[in-house]
Amino acid sequence: MKNEATLYDVLNHLPDGVIMLDERGVLLFANEAFTELIGHESSLLVGLNILSLLANVDVFHACIQQVTREGRSIDAETDFLHRDGSIVRTVKSVRMIRNDQDVRFFVNIRNLTETNLLNKELRRSKELIEYQAQELSTLLNSKNQELEEILGSIDEIIWYIDTKSFALRYVNNAVEMIFGFNRDAFLSDSDLWQQRIHPDDRALVRTFFETLVPGLSQEIRFRIHHSNQELRWLSSRIHHHPKLNLYIGITRDITEHKTQSDEITFLAYYDPLTMLPNRAKLKLQLESRIEHSAGTPFALLLLDLDNFKNINDTMGHEVGDQILIEVSRRLLLAKEEHDFCARFGGDEFVLLLQNADPIEIGHFCTRLTEHFKNPFTVNDISFYLSHSIGITFYPQDAFIGEDLIKHADTAMYEAKSKGRNQFVYYHTSMQRAIHNFLHIESLVRDGLTHHLFELYFQPLINSKVLELEGFEALLRLPHPTEGFVPPDTFISVAETNGDILSIGDEVLKQACDFIEILRPLRSKPFFVAINISAKQLHQEHFSRELLDYLHQRSIPTSFLKIELTESAVMENIEIASAQLAQLKAGGIRIALDDFGTGYSSFAYLAQLPIDTLKIDKSFILTLFEIDSHRHIVEAMSNLAHVLGMSVTAEGVETLKHFDFLIHRQVDTLQGYHLCRPLPKTEILRLIKAEAPYFTSSGL
Repeated sequence: MKNEATLYDVLNHLPDGVIMLDERGVLLFANEAFTELIGHESSLLVGLNILSLLANVDVFHACIQQVTREGRSIDAETDFLHRDGSIVRTVKSVRMIRNDQDVRFFVNIRNLTETNLLNKELRRSKELIEYQAQELSTLLNSKNQELEEILGSIDEIIWYIDTKSFALRYVNNAVEMIFGFNRDAFLSDSDLWQQRIHPDDRALVRTFFETLVPGLSQEIRFRIHHSNQELRWLSSRIHHHPKLNLYIGITRDITEHKTQSDEITFLAYYDPLTMLPNRAKLKLQLESRIEHSAGTPFALLLLDLDNFKNINDTMGHEVGDQILIEVSRRLLLAKEEHDFCARFGGDEFVLLLQNADPIEIGHFCTRLTEHFKNPFTVNDISFYLSHSIGITFYPQDAFIGEDLIKHADTAMYEAKSKGRNQFVYYHTSMQRAIHNFLHIESLVRDGLTHHLFELYFQPLINSKVLELEGFEALLRLPHPTEGFVPPDTFISVAETNGDILSIGDEVLKQACDFIEILRPLRSKPFFVAINISAKQLHQEHFSRELLDYLHQRSIPTSFLKIELTESAVMENIEIASAQLAQLKAGGIRIALDDFGTGYSSFAYLAQLPIDTLKIDKSFILTLFEIDSHRHIVEAMSNLAHVLGMSVTAEGVETLKHFDFLIHRQVDTLQGYHLCRPLPKTEILRLIKAEAPYFTSSGL
């Protein structure tokens, strides 16, 4: 950010309309949001009288009188005239600013049209938050009195907190109006903001932060206690900035303006009876944990109340509802701070526990039974409840959230068959293993028959010039009924039953289709790398058929690169050597994938025609957790260069990874820090738009 950034640069990035008037109502400034709101260009607005833009001119005079008398106006609805003649309904607040002898009126205008507001927030929220995280913090700390005065007139709280400690690092003056404590109180006590959250909402807010996907923004609504103990509703749009390790947010008081649609949005993910997360929120939680856990295990417990239907049938649903509320309270008391609890439906609840030790899970279930021993009392009537719990573990029992729940349900019914207050761990049998295999096999066959398999492409970046070098093609199976089937699940099945050969043909075809589409769009050379399985490599005519296929489609061999694992090579090194030699002679480049996790024999490295060593991401992800891995990565890079090979590092997920590998002369970088795997249509869209398709920050 430039140190000389002006006040107007800041105002033009705010999502709400902002204008400044003199005492006569002449417009001195209008930000981009306001000009967009009424359809006029900024250059035409400055110098106009505000009366020419109002549907009711009396509003101006009444507002000026109130502001002159009280220093500011309350939020009030005001109708503006759009350029096309339509009425734009807004809510505005006005403040008077005196600067020497001049009087200025600072007006904050928010569009009340729900659709426009929603579209505007979706379009500008990420840009706003990113800008504030990188640009506004410097301005907020400056001594510029005019900027501080303007920021002090904004009703929204602008803040950011540390993602690890949850300590407040910055907040503007608006916090005093909303919380009742001045800015210094919050900055001197970085935990004060959490202490003011309503006790019943603290777990909700904590869970929200923990499940907020890095790089994305989301809105949450919760209650706080004002310094005068008044209860207020706040709405916060929060962005998780993974590089800065910050949660960045804008918070406003919606106590008086909370609408019915806001309530519906909030309740979409929470059960209105118990206020626990509902099934939809559970699904998001599972998807988030599975996507970002990198194999970290956790336990899923499905709890069902025994014979609860009898209470509803005999005592009525009002009594049953009160019992469910108390059950929810006891579940929250039993779980640990970072565990997750949801009402799955009816009298079923799901808990996600971070501790995946079966012994500790057993202790937890025993403690839970103790919590349920005390009677549930409603209308002076005591009810004694028992429960049954089914337990599954990720990734031991399933890789997909739906399967975890399904297996837990199976275990829960097994627990019911054993009596009251029982818990059972899900276990597989040979028959079930066969059933699962056949199920995945049918999904693979569906994928081949109905052409469901799809390639995603992850860019490979040349570290020396920081330009696109090529793409790795990654196979996906989006099944219409099963959702995305993980490659780790279907690849092993396909390799076992031989379907991997048909899948390999599909991968080659789609990769060539992509090359043909991309060649006219890109003047610089590039390649697409495809993964080859051991079964493909050991087919007698594999190399010849691959080269013939490229020739038939008139695709030069320089556009294709193959990647294979050490285990695929070592399964039969004689056949592998012959096949690779033929491919090399035909102009195909060869990469050895996941290097360092298999045999890593110097003998075969020297004798095989390998162009590139790909360092396995397990070494990259732990560069700064395991000291030896930094030395191993350096050694691998040096070894490859000595042997005349290039080096690719996959798993580059942070700026620290990037900087380390750049300085160690690793040739090519691949990972989420640069770009996630994208579908073909998205890659082509970015290239046609001449948009960057890998992260530029830190480069």
